[in-house]
Amino acid sequence: MGRDESPNVLLVVLDSVRAKNCSLYGAARPTTPFLESLAAESITYTQARAPSNWSLPSHVSIFTGFEAHEHRLTVHDRLRPGNTVFESLAEAGYETGLFTENGFLNGRSSGIQECFETVTGVPDEYDETYDTASLNPGPDRFYYADQLLDWTAEQDREWAACLNVMDSHRPFEPREEYDMWGDEQARQLQADLDVRWEWQFYGDTHPYWRLAGLESLYDGGIRQADAVAKRTIETLRQRGELDDTLVVVCGDHGDGFGEPGRLPDEPNAVSHIIPMHEELLHVPLLVRPPGGTAGEMCHEPAALTQFPAVVEAYVDGDPSGAAFATERVVSSKQPVTADLRDRFEDACGDVTPFTAASHAVYTNEEGRAVRKRYHWGDEGLEASISGAGDFKPLREIDPTAVTDAFDAPEAGVREPMGGRQATEQAKEQLAALGYY
Repeated sequence: MGRDESPNVLLVVLDSVRAKNCSLYGAARPTTPFLESLAAESITYTQARAPSNWSLPSHVSIFTGFEAHEHRLTVHDRLRPGNTVFESLAEAGYETGLFTENGFLNGRSSGIQECFETVTGVPDEYDETYDTASLNPGPDRFYYADQLLDWTAEQDREWAACLNVMDSHRPFEPREEYDMWGDEQARQLQADLDVRWEWQFYGDTHPYWRLAGLESLYDGGIRQADAVAKRTIETLRQRGELDDTLVVVCGDHGDGFGEPGRLPDEPNAVSHIIPMHEELLHVPLLVRPPGGTAGEMCHEPAALTQFPAVVEAYVDGDPSGAAFATERVVSSKQPVTADLRDRFEDACGDVTPFTAASHAVYTNEEGRAVRKRYHWGDEGLEASISGAGDFKPLREIDPTAVTDAFDAPEAGVREPMGGRQATEQAKEQLAALGYY
């Protein structure tokens, strides 16, 4: 990578945000007013898909460019050093930073934090103005935005940073000014549930319709995440740094609130990790190039795994072909492992309906639609998707029409952890997200 007048790089990951609930993509609730304004000077991808349905594999794919079925990293693995775009940028002279409370990213067990020179995670002490939640310990996500902005102000050379924003990740506790659709009943339901509530719905403790109340809190979380992105990006604009920065804003996966499966044995979508519904895979993606651009929209399938290639093109000074759009986008469900599988067994007995293999392949259609081919276990389906929430089943298909696209050798970027170490470190990661 070259560095002559190379831009700064800012990746803002809106954790767990799905396109369907963003007003940018037509949602009725005004959840993303800032992203809508940013779109006027950005490229908005309307058909972006996450590489997997939860944080760890998706972030590894975004950082490395390897698809989830190629890197195969789970909670029992560590990412080998030297495989991320941020490490390449550091070698080219950039300062690199990661700012997040996400334990899968900032914990030592995954190896991801070692890919950055500066890592800001959950602090021991912080200003009380950030202490706005009762279920989630630690400061809210404005803290991490402010830490990133303080860090960038100190840099005297190009920098590259990832800000992972967890306001839309459960538990959903937006500040009062952004909690526009939740009510006391929904807040009490969330307080009474386990932080990991999948098994309480899959195990029939609660009916799926109660998830609608949690979705109202989720939408407030998206509104707050949008505000965190605004503070970050607009501060850079005020400083005169924005036009020297490549900005990418995306979701790493979505969330489910009881949406039914499309195939006979496919479970309803509850939160993430288990489902492969569009609510989990269709995510927002905006790219503001240095200097901005006239608002553009791309309706072709877009892969988050293109991030390293796009960054490299801009850093090398030849961004003419840099794009997230590709002929084919793929998404994979990683195996349910470690303690999570045990908890499903305790709550649901037979875990088979929740652990079936699943993959999805997206290709372009004429107009604004994409064609989705996916399978859940031994059942396959082809569908046309014209926009967020618009799913038109076409016909059942042989799963091999999907799985043949995933016949690739392992990339060799993971280092499996063994035995007790793997179990304890997996629990450490889950605890960092409030799952213990």
